[in-house]
Amino acid sequence: MKQFVYCLVFCVLLRIESSFGTLPSILPTTCSRSDPNFERCVKGVVELIRPNIASGNYGPGQPKAPALEPIFIDKMLIDNGPSFRAKMSNVTIKGAGGFLIGRISLNLAEKAFNVSVKLPSMVVDGKYTLDMQLLLLRITGQGDFNLRLDDTLCNLKLKYFFTRGADGKESVQFQPIQVRLKFVKGRFNLQNLFNGDPTLGQVGNNVINEDPLVLLEEVRPAFEQSLGKIFTAIANSAISGASELELLPL
Repeated sequence: MKQFVYCLVFCVLLRIESSFGTLPSILPTTCSRSDPNFERCVKGVVELIRPNIASGNYGPGQPKAPALEPIFIDKMLIDNGPSFRAKMSNVTIKGAGGFLIGRISLNLAEKAFNVSVKLPSMVVDGKYTLDMQLLLLRITGQGDFNLRLDDTLCNLKLKYFFTRGADGKESVQFQPIQVRLKFVKGRFNLQNLFNGDPTLGQVGNNVINEDPLVLLEEVRPAFEQSLGKIFTAIANSAISGASELELLPL
């Protein structure tokens, strides 16, 4: 996941172990699929190269990867009918580098990985347009927004398949990665609510932050979809041309 959550652990492992049989100079070891302590091994490797995950720089001779800090999302559109419509653009996510690895499971029969991580603290900034009904209040506005997220949980499901190149070599490629987020704590600051009326704007932010999970649940599917596309592109770039044995040595 060299970009936010999935790059958090798996894009790292994938990139490391798909370097066409050679190890990056920053990496002392890889993790064998037969290792009974596979999960512990992966966690140890990721901790060793955490600065490289953040920067996307994996050492001399290794191609530059997308960086984990920050993550950029061009735009997200949410239309859940008259009760909720929103647009977010120029979105920047910072703080994913502080991830904590949870569970890592490998199912070779299904050619699948499941990865869970916790993101203790992230800050999301960007532009917004919002029209939502919250209780008896119709909240509208457009401008800059800031969102603080704490203790966010992320689960990723990665499934791979095989393709054959013009040279006849069989290599691994990922299906679209499924991302599932669980927001635990959040706080919004939406500027220019109600056409910039300062009193109504404060009221609107207060109402939203009384139960921010209501708004977070509305935007969650759009975040999951956007991050899934980003992570899939990163993962397939990271393992380009790699065989299953290069990805997961015996």
